[in-house]
Amino acid sequence: MDEVTVKGLHRIKVKDDRGNPDEERLEIRFRKLRIPPPIGKQKKFPALTLTVIHAQERGTPKRRKKIEWKLFPDLPVQSRRDAIKKIEWYSLRSKIEVLHKILKSGCKAEDSKLRTAERLVNLIAVFCIVGASSG
Repeated sequence: MDEVTVKGLHRIKVKDDRGNPDEERLEIRFRKLRIPPPIGKQKKFPALTLTVIHAQERGTPKRRKKIEWKLFPDLPVQSRRDAIKKIEWYSLRSKIEVLHKILKSGCKAEDSKLRTAERLVNLIAVFCIVGASSG
């Protein structure tokens, strides 16, 4: 992606190794790629057209790893704004992982063995309300 020009900058909030908040600027590059299937599968499967989004922090931080994300969405990315939206979604992944861990390990949501999606949605909604009010 080094040969692709920077399409813009985007600011994100991060925390260093000590939990101190900081704000960093990411250089954003993106381009479309056509990825063929493996040689033995080319008659069965079509090539995929994906966009690579490369978000890289400028400079080197002192108290954490440098941010460098390579995303491969199959959603359209035609502009800097589209790329930033995908980057913002990706930046939420750590919060989503924590929520899943809480639901699985702390709340034992899987142990409920509910048989319908509607009931599971209702249970998770209750867990979210209880979790928010106890925090």
